[in-house]
Amino acid sequence: MSVLQKLLALLILKAAPQDLPYSQKITVRFAVAYVFSGLVVLQTTLNPDDMLAGLFLGLFIQYVFTYAVLRALNRSARFVQTFCAILGVGILFNLLSWPVFFVLDGDITDESLKSSMSLLFLLLISWEVLVKAHIFRHALEMKMYSALALSFSLFFISVALSQLFFPAETAG
Repeated sequence: MSVLQKLLALLILKAAPQDLPYSQKITVRFAVAYVFSGLVVLQTTLNPDDMLAGLFLGLFIQYVFTYAVLRALNRSARFVQTFCAILGVGILFNLLSWPVFFVLDGDITDESLKSSMSLLFLLLISWEVLVKAHIFRHALEMKMYSALALSFSLFFISVALSQLFFPAETAG
């Protein structure tokens, strides 16, 4: 089974991070691909000056959070595969959300389409939180409730720090 097939299996909760190869080289490639896939998505949400910094902030938050949690629970040896899984599914979710952002960024006046796309985006975020919880559950050998708490924490920390460093510009 290829790495892509394993990532797709992770998306439907049929694989675990330990199913990915233990490879720092693949993890670094995923980090680069994560930044590039993020550039595609964030071009519609951040101003160009903040785009790259926002991507590196997101990458840094995921790195530090994953490392700190694994280290605190004496699972540091699982970092490479866990971080690789988080980056891999992050790339896939970036690619899945790109069409949604593209439609929402356009000059559409159809409110029902905007509502549908917003709902689809909310579903994608929820699915991503669930998949990352699945990754944490396997990496840390914990119950899903605890893993969901970690995944939500990672999500809220990412959103809060992004808002702190890159506040939305208001029209005025």
